[in-house]
Amino acid sequence: TTKILTAMVVLDNLSLNQVVRVSGAVEGVQPSKIHLRGGERFYVRDLVKALLINSANDAAVALAIATAGSQTAFASMMNQKARSIGATNSRFVHPAGLPASGQYSTAYDLARIMMAASRYPYIVQALKIREAVIQSLGGRRVFLRNHNKMLWRARSVIGKTGWTRNAKHCFAGRVQSQDRVIFV
Repeated sequence: TTKILTAMVVLDNLSLNQVVRVSGAVEGVQPSKIHLRGGERFYVRDLVKALLINSANDAAVALAIATAGSQTAFASMMNQKARSIGATNSRFVHPAGLPASGQYSTAYDLARIMMAASRYPYIVQALKIREAVIQSLGGRRVFLRNHNKMLWRARSVIGKTGWTRNAKHCFAGRVQSQDRVIFV
């Protein structure tokens, strides 16, 4: 669910058509990942899709480094963005939301983050995609499959699922019911 905030920070700073050269630092990132390789080149739009559809931790790290130069500098940007949208009871350390000392959030803050993300058309569009294929500029094709099973059941629900050992199953999203929109 942290990846929603990551996507917002990336889109605030990089163009969708910008090319990212993947840092070798992504190769040791824990799954879920799309097995990016150092030196590969992708469009920002495709790495954001991998981030939001496939929950690719390596895409999160690649985008963070491309945006801020380091994961630490990117985490600072994430925290600044979170505060600016009213998510004041969170602290982010890792762009993918992987467990890290000092990283935490609340359900309320994640709902605030999702509310803010719904003002980003590209994020909303990506969160609705069940499956997609992206391609590196070198021609390597990567199949993406969304982990959010609600997309197969209810088109009125969009959002991002997540899982860690400590938090277990998580969800941040938007539910539309007739004339009401609810952020959870």
